[in-house]
Amino acid sequence: MSLLTVLFLLAFFVWCIPLARYVQLIHLVLALLWIGTIFGPPFFAFDGPVQISFDRLLLAITIGVAAFHWWTGAITIPALNRVDVCVAGLTVYLYWSSRGGTIEETIVDPTARWLFYILVPSIVYGLARITPFSSADFRLLMRGIILLGIYLSITAVCEVKGFHALVYPKHILDPEVWMFLGRGRGPLLNPAGNGLIIAIAMAAVSACFVNSDRQTKALYMAIGVILFVGCYATLTRSCWLGIAGAVATVGFMFSPRWLRVIGLGAAVLLAVAMTMGLKDQIMSIKRDKALSAAEAAKSVELRPLLAAVAWEMFKDKPLTGHGYGQYLQRHDRYHTIRELGMPLERVRAYSHHNVFLGFVVDSGLIGLGLYLAIVAMMGVYGWQLARNGGLPLQARRLGLFSLATLAAYFPNAMFHNMTIIPMVQIFLLTTGGLVVSVYQRGLADTKQGERRQSTAPDRRTANLATG
Repeated sequence: MSLLTVLFLLAFFVWCIPLARYVQLIHLVLALLWIGTIFGPPFFAFDGPVQISFDRLLLAITIGVAAFHWWTGAITIPALNRVDVCVAGLTVYLYWSSRGGTIEETIVDPTARWLFYILVPSIVYGLARITPFSSADFRLLMRGIILLGIYLSITAVCEVKGFHALVYPKHILDPEVWMFLGRGRGPLLNPAGNGLIIAIAMAAVSACFVNSDRQTKALYMAIGVILFVGCYATLTRSCWLGIAGAVATVGFMFSPRWLRVIGLGAAVLLAVAMTMGLKDQIMSIKRDKALSAAEAAKSVELRPLLAAVAWEMFKDKPLTGHGYGQYLQRHDRYHTIRELGMPLERVRAYSHHNVFLGFVVDSGLIGLGLYLAIVAMMGVYGWQLARNGGLPLQARRLGLFSLATLAAYFPNAMFHNMTIIPMVQIFLLTTGGLVVSVYQRGLADTKQGERRQSTAPDRRTANLATG
């Protein structure tokens, strides 16, 4: 990094100090989601001691603003929660797990992977935890995420249909980055990550749909159609399941019992029909420009082989794993196992395609246990917020949003290592941080005496549809 760049950054941060008093943290957190998704490292970055990009500069500014607000008393640090301890424990443990090994034998330095895919999301989680979060902030956040989802959806459709003049930023169409070209891969250059963020936008639509007036519901339904089409344009099966799961989760919780039964039965019948009549077409759909339909079908066949390799590696080091980010250094000898009667050599060049297998192989039961504890408690707190009829509407909607986000995340996590896709963990942990904060302290605009409600839902008023 040149001296001129350092001086420019110092001057920039000095000018930011007077503005820090008037900037709210939730605005910066939302800006992080937008800029990290659209203008992240693939858009622009320059190398220094660490790679610098617009979103990472904004993160540094956000940390500085948070410190200034704490120093002036505008925000307070909440008492530690079990989720906070698990997030901190997982971050520290994975750093220790990433150390060692031969860096030259890895595609990405394990510690660098930890820095950007574990530490940075954990920092954003901490920012979300200390952010005073009001009803107005919730509406702002949901609108921001929905607008981001609409942009990603339209861009994905334009990618697939060849309307390249309407695709921006232009790095999305870079032919030198050939992987997933021809699908709705978006500015993240990954259709699974792009589809998940679109599904998270659908989670926001679904949460806000409940208890809205007729005109607003009609608008949300129109937006939902756009998001469904955009998600389909990713040509990623797990994303289709995720966006359907986000809608189904909200609908299942707050629809009449008879409708739940009919919906569940229809889903089972549809799954059976698709399995019997459309399986070959779905599995062999041509997706990438550089990938034939036959190769697309083969990609599904490789997953059981990857799972077999992961199981054999887990049996050798079940507690601590083989080292975070060091799979490609450790897996080689497991492809020569003949007792299983499986062609394990076929997946020698591939890495994890499952979040949970990735954690259990790299960091053992300790890492997997901490990660599952985080998402499980996030789900529990979201459920309790959503079902507590004594809470303000926006707090219950936040609980709904978190549950729908998890419903969108899990199908993707079963078929992709979502922890190494840019922005995915940041979206997940931002949601988790806000849910834990509102569960613990209530909304910022709630009266002090009403902030902490009983976590047991009131059956007479639990249904959001009745207000």
